[in-house]
Amino acid sequence: MSTSLLDERSKAVLLAVIDKYIETAEPVGSRTVAKSHPEHLSSATLRNVMADLEEKGFLNQPHKSAGRIPTDKGYRFYVDHLLRPQSFLMKAEVLSEAPELEYPHEKKNLQGLLEQACENLSTVSQQTGLVMLPSFSSACFKHIEFTKVAPEAALAVFFSEQGILQNKVLPIDADMTQDQLTSISNYLNSEFSGKPIKNILRELLKRLRLEKEHYNQLASKAHALSAALFVEEKESSELIVEGALNLLDQPEFTADISKIKALLFTLEEKTKLINLLDLCLHHDGMTILIGEENLQEEMGNCSLIAQNYQLGNENVGTLAVFGSKRMDYKRIISIVNHTAKIVSKLISENQGV
Repeated sequence: MSTSLLDERSKAVLLAVIDKYIETAEPVGSRTVAKSHPEHLSSATLRNVMADLEEKGFLNQPHKSAGRIPTDKGYRFYVDHLLRPQSFLMKAEVLSEAPELEYPHEKKNLQGLLEQACENLSTVSQQTGLVMLPSFSSACFKHIEFTKVAPEAALAVFFSEQGILQNKVLPIDADMTQDQLTSISNYLNSEFSGKPIKNILRELLKRLRLEKEHYNQLASKAHALSAALFVEEKESSELIVEGALNLLDQPEFTADISKIKALLFTLEEKTKLINLLDLCLHHDGMTILIGEENLQEEMGNCSLIAQNYQLGNENVGTLAVFGSKRMDYKRIISIVNHTAKIVSKLISENQGV
């Protein structure tokens, strides 16, 4: 959207209206803008400018006698053209609000770190924090253990190089012993430690084909058991959500119970949010989705500010703040950006990247 759509006076008025609306959640009138506008324009002049902004689709007037509120188009112009890097919080200010992130002391577990990051995002923003874990297929295999838990079932405990632990119960032959399962664990740990899951799956399927020609019972069971684990889980993603109830503190949601119920269901069900963050994962830089840009009807009153975190130079997951369109964009953009940088630094250092 070109900045030439608005002259400098209109931009200043739009900035003043949005900043005041973010602060108060109340429609903003010309008298309110007059008190803060640097040019000390009259209320009559400001009313004309605000009417022009409404005509161009940047503002909306909920009721004839009310002030104006920003539209999705207004917020988009605000984010893209009116916010300046110098208006964002400096790193020191972000740090003063957000607790320091670190790997849990008991073990360097990535999920524990990401849970901390998600809680920080929610607490500092007073919105909903979202963090998508790295996909199973992008993880590097470190260690696996199989334990017989029933006559025809084994528990697989998988550890990735990034510190993610996953558990899954898999079917096994009734005659398979714990000793055989331990041998399978040792074989896989020896053969595949440090390799990406997506590469391991291809290798397992290749070896399974070879075993049909040169039959080795134990190796065949090892490959079949592991292929069942990796094939079924390879595209799964897990989403951490913190602070969903913060939405109830926003006055624009409490007026319509049906809308807040639909929104809370979306946060609980997670699939739509995972799809949204997965789209963000394939874009470099920060992603900001406002109102109807979120693509889901129940998210029409919300905004999403997302940033990928990296292992080295590779995007491996996404963290975000999700909440009211009336969120404090200057502050939250800084919080999300800073948190993503710290998470990327910690996981890259942990992997020696």
